[in-house]
Amino acid sequence: MSFRELFPAASWIWRTLTGRAARIVYVTVALMLLITSIGVRVYTYALTRRMEAVIAGLGKLEIDNTNEEELVRTVPYLVRWQWEAQLKWTPETGDIDLGKQSGYGVTISNESTWLKFGELIEPIARCCVNVSLTKYGYERGWIFTLTEWVGFRYVYFDASVVLLDRKVSRISYGVADRLGFPRPVVQLVSVKSAHSFWTSHQRGWAVRSTDDESPQFRVNGTEHGIGVSYAYDAPPDLKAHAFQIDLNCFWSLRGCRHVRQIAPLLWKDKLAIEAATLARLQSSDPCPDRVLAGRARYLPDLSLVLLESTGFKSETVNEDGVSVYEIWTNYRLVEVLRGRPSTFWERVRGGHTIPFPGDYERTLPSTDSPWTNAGGQVLAFSNHRFDSCRMVAAKPGALSAVRNTTLATRRGEDQLLVGGLQ
Repeated sequence: MSFRELFPAASWIWRTLTGRAARIVYVTVALMLLITSIGVRVYTYALTRRMEAVIAGLGKLEIDNTNEEELVRTVPYLVRWQWEAQLKWTPETGDIDLGKQSGYGVTISNESTWLKFGELIEPIARCCVNVSLTKYGYERGWIFTLTEWVGFRYVYFDASVVLLDRKVSRISYGVADRLGFPRPVVQLVSVKSAHSFWTSHQRGWAVRSTDDESPQFRVNGTEHGIGVSYAYDAPPDLKAHAFQIDLNCFWSLRGCRHVRQIAPLLWKDKLAIEAATLARLQSSDPCPDRVLAGRARYLPDLSLVLLESTGFKSETVNEDGVSVYEIWTNYRLVEVLRGRPSTFWERVRGGHTIPFPGDYERTLPSTDSPWTNAGGQVLAFSNHRFDSCRMVAAKPGALSAVRNTTLATRRGEDQLLVGGLQ
């Protein structure tokens, strides 16, 4: 007997699934997906070309030199802000540069379409899709896998230029491939210029060892998001890297998987800075004068004092049932070089470890040397939480570096959010 006679039901299912009508359905669905995919990718391509045009224009601006008319000619799609303000000194901002502040901005995104899509699939998601978020904020589920295959991906770009007395004072832009708030947290690339780095009411934040290594061009982040903060006087070759961005992965077959796909030069800069930081911290001179000068120039809220040791002593303390050998040094204040003096210089205990450059889950032996003989002098940095070099020997070169370095100007738009986020 034939298969058809032995298994009539299975034979009927097979004929139905492979028959002419079924083939027509398959071809129709495939063509619809192909047409949809092409349309979506063409639309995304158009968005990314506009984004790249804005980024290229931003890269041509010169902070403190480009005027408003040149800005409008150079950067496309910008829209002038509806407000402008006459800046004033306040207890919150401190001694900022005064003048009339205005600006321009632009947002390019498919966010409205993405939100409508979310509303459309919400009933399906409730019953048939196991939707979850990764720790980096990406949505996961079979329906998002399908949209990924088709090429429908979230795209968001915003840029702004702040003017002070009609001259470019600050440049910033961000590119995101996932929806989330606050936006800087979920951006693949975030770039901001600054004259200096400060917070309201002189609140400190954590200063990374990598920022000490490269104070004019700071690059931090992971493969899912990288942030760049460059000083107005950063080397032109490094500054150019912040505007050499490739957004092709947004409309490509595989999509964006890593920061280096859209910002390969910035990723190399990040790795190079981390490698140089590690080499410095492991060298015989982990806190060179250039690190101190960088702090003195770009951190206007820095507190810095000159201390003299009155001697140290060692003792064994009990920490969770374990005997630990500790060394404590007492200091007296000699001079306040910058900021607000602290009174907590008695019984200073040096930390045993510092964070590993670029990886806070690892540590290195501490670079600080608080165990100073009586009469020895040190420079002590405070108000911020420095990963390394919080206390260094007050050698002539170090004193010269912090005394003679010109402080960068303090601009109102450069204020950091609580925690050091821009």
